[in-house]
Amino acid sequence: MAAGFLLAFGLASAVAVQILLTGHLDLPDWAVQYLPGMKAGFLIAAASMLLAHRWLGYSAGDLGLAARPRNGFPYGSLGAAAVAYLGMWIGFEVMRLFPSPGYVPTGRSSAGEQLPANLHGALVEETLLLALPMAVMTRLRWSWQAQLAVLVALRVPFHLYYGYGALALGLIWMGGYVLVYRRTRLVWPFMLAHFAYNSAHADYLPPGVRPLLGLTLCVGGVVASIRLIRQVGPGSGVSR
Repeated sequence: MAAGFLLAFGLASAVAVQILLTGHLDLPDWAVQYLPGMKAGFLIAAASMLLAHRWLGYSAGDLGLAARPRNGFPYGSLGAAAVAYLGMWIGFEVMRLFPSPGYVPTGRSSAGEQLPANLHGALVEETLLLALPMAVMTRLRWSWQAQLAVLVALRVPFHLYYGYGALALGLIWMGGYVLVYRRTRLVWPFMLAHFAYNSAHADYLPPGVRPLLGLTLCVGGVVASIRLIRQVGPGSGVSR
């Protein structure tokens, strides 16, 4: 898992730290060209899941690929995706309250570049930074506090180009993830939420669709969260 993280996110983390500390990006040409595509991450994620299955004995259910919700989740897996999206959205909005390094990339990537980058975020990040760590920590019976600390530590480094507000982002974002994942044991709702959030800011969707997509998932997340609170509240008969 550590090797997969370094291969998939090591360079991105180094770039983020450089921007945080200096406010600008000064990398060799080969590194700059590598960053937008991050194509190797897809292979690394697939290989990591295969090795976890073959060498460590994790089943598809252990890895969040075939599990069913333990106690059920309001509106099923789509409700879980909406709550995960809501946590991600709140995290980014809180992060924007903090000062940023002020780094502005030159130009804007094309829609053709944004799509694979957003797929990378959804598939690779949630495989290497959620499914695999949670499989290990669940087997070791770690507490939710320990799980949250690990997920934040894995997710924050390559988001530090946003500034120190990335710490608040990671805490809120991963807090929502831990809440949802511990009840569902499924990884695809998080992949869907991550891809939807990035797509709501991408050029490959029509301008009118982007805010509608975000609003729909935020409202769905609020409704599902309210039902979840009632479901696990006092007198509900459901164990937490």
